[in-house]
Amino acid sequence: MVQQLSFRAERVNELIRRELVLLIKNETKDPRLQTVVITDVKVTRDLTSAKVFFSVDEDSQKTVTSLLNKAGGFFRSNLSKSLDLRHTPSLSFIYDTAPNAGAKMEDLLSKL
Repeated sequence: MVQQLSFRAERVNELIRRELVLLIKNETKDPRLQTVVITDVKVTRDLTSAKVFFSVDEDSQKTVTSLLNKAGGFFRSNLSKSLDLRHTPSLSFIYDTAPNAGAKMEDLLSKL
């Protein structure tokens, strides 16, 4: 069964993604976070939590995942200031393997 998200949830997904990109680019001082690409955000139906999918080179994946999850409160606090939401969702950062898998597949196809 495919779960359909409401228009509001889809809009909140995009708002959070856009704001996180700006926060990481402009507000974080750690150079390890400067290479992070936010690929997707999925909020729960009740908008209380959000899974933030990101991509980064595989070598620094574990370090960056840890850094992002530790900084979750910082990001949530800044999101609450910039977004007009009654409750700001809690954030959990998840490494997105799709971009790397796609690049590997493309590499394999080019070798054929």
